[in-house]
Amino acid sequence: MRGGTRLWPAVFIGAAAVNFTIQHSLVAALAIGAGNTLEAVLGAYAARYLFGAGRDPFDRPAQIFQFVGVALGCALIAASVATGALAALGALGSGPVAANWLTWWLGDAAGILIVAPLMLAWTGSARSRAPAARRGELAAFALALGSICVLFYLNWSPGGRPLPLGFLILPLLAWAALRFSEREVATACAIVAGVTVFQASQGGGPFAALDLTRALLLLQTFVATLTTTSLALAVAMQALRRSAQALRAAREEMEQFVDVAAHDIQEPLRNILNFSDLLRLRYGQQLGGIGGEYLGFVIRSASRMERLIEDMVAVSRAGRGALAPTVAESEAALAAALVNLRALVDENRAEVTHGSLPKVQADPRLLESLFQNLVGNAVKFRGKDAPRVHVSAKRAGEDWQFSVQDNGIGIDPAYFKVIFEMFERLDRKDGEESTGVGLAICTRIVERHGGRLWVESAPSAGATFHFTLPPAGEEAYG
Repeated sequence: MRGGTRLWPAVFIGAAAVNFTIQHSLVAALAIGAGNTLEAVLGAYAARYLFGAGRDPFDRPAQIFQFVGVALGCALIAASVATGALAALGALGSGPVAANWLTWWLGDAAGILIVAPLMLAWTGSARSRAPAARRGELAAFALALGSICVLFYLNWSPGGRPLPLGFLILPLLAWAALRFSEREVATACAIVAGVTVFQASQGGGPFAALDLTRALLLLQTFVATLTTTSLALAVAMQALRRSAQALRAAREEMEQFVDVAAHDIQEPLRNILNFSDLLRLRYGQQLGGIGGEYLGFVIRSASRMERLIEDMVAVSRAGRGALAPTVAESEAALAAALVNLRALVDENRAEVTHGSLPKVQADPRLLESLFQNLVGNAVKFRGKDAPRVHVSAKRAGEDWQFSVQDNGIGIDPAYFKVIFEMFERLDRKDGEESTGVGLAICTRIVERHGGRLWVESAPSAGATFHFTLPPAGEEAYG
């Protein structure tokens, strides 16, 4: 794939020369060389058709299995030409033609599956390298790989007897696939193949109990299967890393957009509000009733847009930035939230009480915001009676479960999931200042601490919001 089909003369000369040293027949060597050349040319065309010119079959796991199909299909050609030529010349040797053909086919296919990924991985400029921080881990992997090869493939095992423990290579190749790249996986598979084939030719290895021919066939199949599976896993991990990197880039871009919205978009809104107020103060009488009404629409709409932008920024900031969990006093966080809500509480003549609240492992700033949104909603969505809000906590398994209970308008159970989504408001009375993002902020805060948020309620029966947080001394989740 790297050099393209223009390298076919080199393939033909090399294959013919090697086989001449084995067969000692120029005609047989030329026939086998022609079969190998046709195999390589058709494989290059198939790979170019499936993967594109100049590209490696290492983008998606599915392409690895397509590559396997190409290898198996192209090996049919070389095996058929070689066995046919040798049979016609009477140089096939012992055994039926079918057995010789199967041996040739498996040998060629296994060679393609082992050698081609190794060459592609080491010559491809786009292949990722192991980070410098993982060089120690890479050295440990190499040591473990060498130890397995020595102990179980070279028969340097206790008692000097071969142990059928070839499957122990599987965790090591999975390690390489998960932590490194295709380059390390292909190299490890090639090393395993070289060691096992050499030892099998000496009568050892994990399949030493079988005759040489069957031992080599099993080894080729075993190593080819290892290579295919390990490469597919490595490619999947690389695709996952690329997706994660793209998501991080998209998130950073979105955060930049939110920061721009927080500053640049709010500036013209402030001008609209300021000059609208001046227009009402200085020319309110001249505008008349209808003009004043229109101006009021402008002011209310601009004010609502300003609150929406502020709440969008609040949601974004609740879900990003470094989490700084520490031992946080729940009562102190609630007290700080009530200070911020003092005007709202006084205006609605609300009564806010609380029981004994524990210390938790949380970011104090976010915990305060959590209480402020939940208590604020409980006060705003009031019923006919003065709002009464009670905050309590109890141990629920390993976590603390907090409850914010009110006597407000309640929530229909059909909307329990909807209310936690962005900009969802069930009560849309004129003049309502809520933008429908308070519970979305609470959800992000609780989930960042490894907890969950849910509600229990019924229409006109008040609502109780529950959330869990880890106790003090436990590690919170970022």
